[in-house]
Amino acid sequence: MNSWWYAWDAEVSDIDCEQIKSLFHAEATQKGKVGNNSLNKNIRSSKVVGLPYGSEINNKINTLIEKYIVMANSECFGFDLNGFREFQIAEYKEGSHYDNHFDMRMDNRASVRKLGVTVQLSDSTEYKGGEFMFSDDIDTPSQDIIKQKGTVIVFPSFLYHRVMPVSRGKRYSLVGWYEGNNWK
Repeated sequence: MNSWWYAWDAEVSDIDCEQIKSLFHAEATQKGKVGNNSLNKNIRSSKVVGLPYGSEINNKINTLIEKYIVMANSECFGFDLNGFREFQIAEYKEGSHYDNHFDMRMDNRASVRKLGVTVQLSDSTEYKGGEFMFSDDIDTPSQDIIKQKGTVIVFPSFLYHRVMPVSRGKRYSLVGWYEGNNWK
């Protein structure tokens, strides 16, 4: 592994960001869950819309995002991936946050999350707060880059990260996970 993360600033077009953001429908939202699908507002306060594996929209988003996964994995990580991927659109409004966490599942599935990806869908002028950050011992890319609409960041699913509380407006992001066979 050559780096803890790989980022492209303002890479996804405004049009693509808006099309993805338009998939967030209030009637389809769920409260963001943690761990074994539990609700804990102290850890996570957000809403999400899932885009299930194999659905038409999941496949379209994968077509847009997969090149970043392939490049980051080739340049930085070298993980064995198997093609399974899952996406969500997350909404963070005033007071919403997601405390320090990692995205790996700790169970006996044959396929596990290995790489996480976050795409910033909101313009930085649409909200305050809501900074995406890695744990204190890992350098996080500049917030000037991360908060740019269309920025893509790829990182190992075992890396702790968080979204700081939003103090004004709404922050939208596309989050996803690419899987591989169990770690060896």
